[in-house]
Amino acid sequence: MYQDERRTIEESYASATASSDLRCDTREGAPRSDTDLLIAAGWSPSRIGAALLRLHTEWDRAEHLRPTTGADFAQAARARQPVALTQTPSMARAVADKLAAEFNHQQAKLLMSHLKSMPAVREQLTLQLLKWKVEDAEQVAGALLRWWLAPNCHACHGRKFEVIPDTGRLSSKQCKPCSATGKLRIPHGEAGRRLANFMDDCVHRARQSIKKRLHPTADRV
Repeated sequence: MYQDERRTIEESYASATASSDLRCDTREGAPRSDTDLLIAAGWSPSRIGAALLRLHTEWDRAEHLRPTTGADFAQAARARQPVALTQTPSMARAVADKLAAEFNHQQAKLLMSHLKSMPAVREQLTLQLLKWKVEDAEQVAGALLRWWLAPNCHACHGRKFEVIPDTGRLSSKQCKPCSATGKLRIPHGEAGRRLANFMDDCVHRARQSIKKRLHPTADRV
């Protein structure tokens, strides 16, 4: 039931979409329910914002594999064959880190392909990019959605510091690929930043609409 005022809109929405009790009590003064929240989301003035909320809920519920690291690939390589004599330890780590990043990227793409809301959201974002006359709109929309759902740096996994090789522990060295932010750079330059801001605005509008419908102005006379 939608009762806990301490929960965020995202937490309440995730709970409502998984609820087995979708009864709707229309009596005056009846407590707000999960059904009220779902109806409020459906009435949101920003269809894209509501769709993005649904998509993120699906992403959070999906089964996520543990991100691989360069150490995982280095250990597998050593088990198969000795390291080439011409390859220095730093070169081997660089290759292993690249393979791990590529593997994690492919796994994320595979997971996202199973999200039910993904095609509709990507289509809406593609149409918006076409209105802005952005080239390769569908590719840009797909890349921004992957970044939005999984923004953590592939090298440090959002931890901001480099991992000590073969240990999994963090070092005191800041992560260079993300400049110690823990986040990936927004893809596709200015077009990507414009779409990211648009997505944030849509989500904000959806949240505000839901809040407005669930919590009417108390001082209304």
